[in-house]
Amino acid sequence: MYRVVRLFILAAAAMASQQAMGIKVEKYRLLAEPILFNTPVQTDSTDFTGKKFSQEDLMMDAPLAWQNYRQGTETTDSIIAATGKDAVRLLGFQVETPMFAKCELIVKGLKRHDVYIDGQKGAQRDLLPGRHDIVVRFLQKADETDTLSLELKSEQEKYLTLNPEGKRLYTLEDYMHGIRAGRTSLSPDGKLMKYSTTTTLPGGKTETTERILDLQTGSEYGVDGFLQWASQGCRYIRKRSGKDNCTIYEYVEPVSGKTEPLCTDYTQSNGYFMRDEQKMLVYKQDEGPKEDKQVFQILEPDDRQPGWRNRSNIQLLDTRSGVLSQITQGQHNVYASPSEDGQKMILQIQENIITERPFRFNTILLLDLQTMQTDTLVRKDGFLGEVQWSPDGKQLVFTGSPEAFGGIGINDPTGKRPSMVQTELFLMDLQTKEVTPLSKDFNPNINRLEWCRADGNIYALCENRDRQDIFCLDMKKRQWKQLRLSECYITSFSLAEEKPLLSYTGQSDSNSDRIYTVDLKSGKEKLIRDYNEERTGDIALGKFEEWNFQSSRGDTIYGRYYLPPHFDETKKYPMLVYYYGGCSPVGRYLDSYYNYHGWAAMGYVVYVIQPSGCTGFGQEFAARHVNAYGKWTADDIIEGTKKFCAEHSYVNDKKIGCLGASYGGFMTMYLQTVTDIFAAAMAHAGISNPASYWGYGYWGYSYSAISAADSYPWNNPELLSGRSPLFNADKVHTPILFLHGTDDTNVPIVESVQMFNALKILGRECAFVAVEGQNHHILDYEKRLKWVHTFYAWFAKYLQDDPTWWNAMYPEKNLK
Repeated sequence: MYRVVRLFILAAAAMASQQAMGIKVEKYRLLAEPILFNTPVQTDSTDFTGKKFSQEDLMMDAPLAWQNYRQGTETTDSIIAATGKDAVRLLGFQVETPMFAKCELIVKGLKRHDVYIDGQKGAQRDLLPGRHDIVVRFLQKADETDTLSLELKSEQEKYLTLNPEGKRLYTLEDYMHGIRAGRTSLSPDGKLMKYSTTTTLPGGKTETTERILDLQTGSEYGVDGFLQWASQGCRYIRKRSGKDNCTIYEYVEPVSGKTEPLCTDYTQSNGYFMRDEQKMLVYKQDEGPKEDKQVFQILEPDDRQPGWRNRSNIQLLDTRSGVLSQITQGQHNVYASPSEDGQKMILQIQENIITERPFRFNTILLLDLQTMQTDTLVRKDGFLGEVQWSPDGKQLVFTGSPEAFGGIGINDPTGKRPSMVQTELFLMDLQTKEVTPLSKDFNPNINRLEWCRADGNIYALCENRDRQDIFCLDMKKRQWKQLRLSECYITSFSLAEEKPLLSYTGQSDSNSDRIYTVDLKSGKEKLIRDYNEERTGDIALGKFEEWNFQSSRGDTIYGRYYLPPHFDETKKYPMLVYYYGGCSPVGRYLDSYYNYHGWAAMGYVVYVIQPSGCTGFGQEFAARHVNAYGKWTADDIIEGTKKFCAEHSYVNDKKIGCLGASYGGFMTMYLQTVTDIFAAAMAHAGISNPASYWGYGYWGYSYSAISAADSYPWNNPELLSGRSPLFNADKVHTPILFLHGTDDTNVPIVESVQMFNALKILGRECAFVAVEGQNHHILDYEKRLKWVHTFYAWFAKYLQDDPTWWNAMYPEKNLK
């Protein structure tokens, strides 16, 4: 007994000694020039509070740029020589931490001083991941030499690096702040390009600018009231307010600054000009019938959504006469696409049929604007997307799922129900009405397309595995070809109408936004704007590699991984596994609040997997999402995680965390019911019970038309309840963090509440953090910071055995 007590006392003493020892700061920067202050003229002996005047107080309290210490001389001297004058001095140093750390600077030898950490006064501070400035402002007497001792105390000393050299670590703030590129838009002649940027400042304020760039001279011009490019040349149509509530439209030549009137509208219409610029296509929004706000009837499932009762119809404004003509009128929403010559128009009429999947159907009419006669091209097809005219007006191209046009686009030998999110292209000949599938054997998933007037080909932005690339469909050969571009994740593109020129915005796995133009004849690419250097030029990013594996089913499952910047293969690292698992892949881009390089900078190996059910890999792979609710997807994630650990000995397979959001949140919960390989998990806005989500989420029933085609709680309880994490909660033994916005209309917060309740009743370790006033995505600046820090702290607690961050954010409450 004596020996046990003695060992306990010795251990406690050693721990106390270690905590008290701290890190001695041997090197710092001292601003050589003393900071002098005048003695003010004293009109009174005290201030208005009765406090007597003190020159020392004035010197220590006066505003001062603490950043000036960086201009000082680096020194290791512990003696600070006198300057011959009473003055304020500045010294400082930097400390970097990959994780949260509590610290305190102990200053000895200076008679009067204040400590500032990142500009905030106080010697104690909670440091977030990143590089920090610690500054001492002190008062030095004219003839006194000071002896200095600096010591940084922290229980997380293992994280701290004093006076780090080289590039800094990537942090959440680096994602949150800085400049980003928006869409580009080329003038018809390809000489000018409109582009936009948005800059986010610390604190969340954003500044958006639009500019027009002359691609030949490099000159830039401001943008004022841009509505659209004129149909020819290099001028745009400006919209501005006039007298008597009228709207004035005019042409603007950015280079010369010249303007020319187009028309004046007194009808207060909103729309866009057709190609002849003599007519404006207007979408008229009619408000639906109102209900009592206190007690009201819900007509259909979608009637819970704001604005569902409103209806959109088509009008045409004649810019010469000012006459606004009604083109459609009825109970259904109608969308329109005019032909190039303005003689005809495609009308897309939407109809809700709640008793039949997929619940919303499209009828396509061809309208002759001269005779106002219509011809029905497609009747009640629920699997169509958008429609575009060919430049010659003889054909139409449709997007749609493989089931569109009676299923002529299906190409899956296994016979699975196709995923509605897998988007195909279909070509209709207007003379014969014959429809031909254009992408039946094309694996990438089509997100957006443009039919190029300059070369007659179709250009499509496509999910291509975890990339997002631009492909060209040669309309003569009917062959697809990928454009070889510098960036692997293209966010938008634009085509010039009169020359084969394309512009695009994109980024990649380890760089931020850049803007390019591409000559479509030669394939030559030109960098126009590079925002990456400004965003990441002083940041050290870790290694990024692709890693794919052959699954037990015999197919290739794609993925990638990220390593910490100062990776040491002889060490063991915790690992985070990220996935979506729903309809789409996790894109290979840098900017995301699920920040893979940021997690790697915190000391994690990060494995991102593209499991079964993702689009971008072909129809059969995408169809694995349908009527599966986790089965195929979980198999891939578990097998991939185990194989990755087996092939990479630096991963600590006892310290693996997993996380996902929305359907990925469902996958997080589901995984814990079928495996115990994870040490901690996080589910944001996840589905815990498909049967309740199906009935309550705004899009629950309509999303189930994709994920659970023709399966309902009454005809397939094994799917909707049998694979529900809630109905299998007793199998969960992994600590799970539930995060959810209180105003989530996509996946209602009840999905997290009921799973949390179940695990609490079962006595399992879990936590639940709600974000007030946020929907499916956490968009508020301050709330997003706290939301992200919450799951950072959760994984630090379980994967790095450090609960400091979690306890600082969520201290224990003694409530029973």
